[in-house]
Amino acid sequence: MFIKKKLIEAVSTSTSKALFFSLGAATLSSQVFAVGISDAKFIELGGSLSNDQATVRKVYDHLNQISREQRFDAVGRIIAGGALCTATWLGNEGDKAVILTAAHCVQGDNKAQESVYTGQNVSFRTGDGRLIASGTATTHFIGYTGCHSDIAIVKAPLLTSPINAKGGAVPQPVIADAPDFNQYVGKPMTLAGYGIQGTPSLGKVSSGRAYGLGHISRDVGGCLRNPANTEEAWAFGAPGDSGSTTWQWREGQFVGVGVTSWWAGWNGRQSGHGRVAPYQDWMKKTYPEISTITRTRTLTETENVVLNDVEARVKGTVYYLAGNNVSGPTSRKWVYPRGFSALSVPMVNQTTGQTHNIKLRAQRQTWCGWGEINNGVYCSPDASKGGLKVWFDANDNAAAPAGLYQADFSLAAKGWHDHSYNADIALKANILVGSDSALEGTVTASSAATTIRYDSTVNGSVYYLPEGNVQSNASGRVWSGHFNTWTSLDVPAINKKTKESATVTLRASRYVGCGWSVMNNGVYCSNGANYGQLRVSYHPEDNATLPVGDYETLFNIRARGWHSGFNKLLTFKLDVEKGAQ
Repeated sequence: MFIKKKLIEAVSTSTSKALFFSLGAATLSSQVFAVGISDAKFIELGGSLSNDQATVRKVYDHLNQISREQRFDAVGRIIAGGALCTATWLGNEGDKAVILTAAHCVQGDNKAQESVYTGQNVSFRTGDGRLIASGTATTHFIGYTGCHSDIAIVKAPLLTSPINAKGGAVPQPVIADAPDFNQYVGKPMTLAGYGIQGTPSLGKVSSGRAYGLGHISRDVGGCLRNPANTEEAWAFGAPGDSGSTTWQWREGQFVGVGVTSWWAGWNGRQSGHGRVAPYQDWMKKTYPEISTITRTRTLTETENVVLNDVEARVKGTVYYLAGNNVSGPTSRKWVYPRGFSALSVPMVNQTTGQTHNIKLRAQRQTWCGWGEINNGVYCSPDASKGGLKVWFDANDNAAAPAGLYQADFSLAAKGWHDHSYNADIALKANILVGSDSALEGTVTASSAATTIRYDSTVNGSVYYLPEGNVQSNASGRVWSGHFNTWTSLDVPAINKKTKESATVTLRASRYVGCGWSVMNNGVYCSNGANYGQLRVSYHPEDNATLPVGDYETLFNIRARGWHSGFNKLLTFKLDVEKGAQ
């Protein structure tokens, strides 16, 4: 094994300077190693500081077994050129496996800038030895200048998808994207990697994949510091752990928060990990289907929000109360679990621009079933459930006008027995109501929606204006002889895969009898009996920056009479799939 001799930073103290080095990748001639731990933890687990190999194996066999638990199924070993590092499978993109690792582990010709490099041979194996990807890879860099940006996303030829011990598909890991990190500093973090095994007193002792528990003491400019200096925080990254994801438990979810970058040597007992959340825009652009906290906590009309086993790492039980921008339970109770809690959230209908209260349902899980969220009771055998489920039921919202409803709201998770446990669970709603209502037409990637000739139903001509939160430069009516033009419409829509909102640009034109013009043009040709239709269409060249995805929404356009009092609201559906270019 070797440590890269590139100096990352020097940290001054009153008496000395500690040198921090990036975690060098292991050479292919070396064995694969994993995670350094404190002397005290080594002894606690049955080790001996006499370097007895029998006790070494006892300690690290135990840590290896934990590293193979289901929560680490996406963690594996990456071989990039002649180097070994740790990496995490994020998901698949067509015939490519998408892998997260450290920038200093992989080759690039312009790493210090946001860049893409193709040409290095890469392979990736999960903990069961299964070869997931191998071949010439394309690697994306955010702009590597230190620990805070020591992040790379590798796309390598996919051979097979990861599977778990039961033969099932491994779910995509959840990656942190919340901008506020203060509430997570001072909390435990988990390591699983292929770096050196050893202790400060013994140095390197053995080899193999292993698990460790650390602690985030502070966030220094996006570099998370992990000192292994307490009974609860006893593990630190070592050479070969580079690229390993660092994890935290957040309300029942095992969340990737950082990428291992450097260590401070055996005596330093500390490692640094680049925080991923600040780069979520880049990560989502690089891999549009990445799974994040926000995406998994976004409610739609068809997908519930479910957080499992929230109590598994809390002393006693957890209950939930209404938080921000939501009406619901405000006090706790202890009764047999039954029913559900009714929530009411003011949401903006993007189709109409108006705000309505949308009703939701929520439940908390116990060993004897689901019940109201503010009920802290638990059933035999213990208090280890506490799961939260929130969902939308169309029957509760039959009177809500059709449209795309959006809101941010939260629930407050509180410990019944541990009063120090308080967590704000931020949730989002992107709910499409009434998508099967009466429509003028549906706009797809390949077909336009065209209305009937409304001018034939009224005295004089008809023009069209945007309605609700549709943005357009058509702010009023015009009477113009300019033809072969159109109006641009910016329509808020939802990516059905990621559940995130985006703006889709459409074109809207009115037929004037002798050509197409902007939609708010009321003119008509004197010799044209067939005029007044509205056509709305999608064009890829207008949406070059729109992320890949399948987009859906409802949007409104207002039809008005130029010479009469005609006034009609027209509702359209957008159902556009944008593929990779």
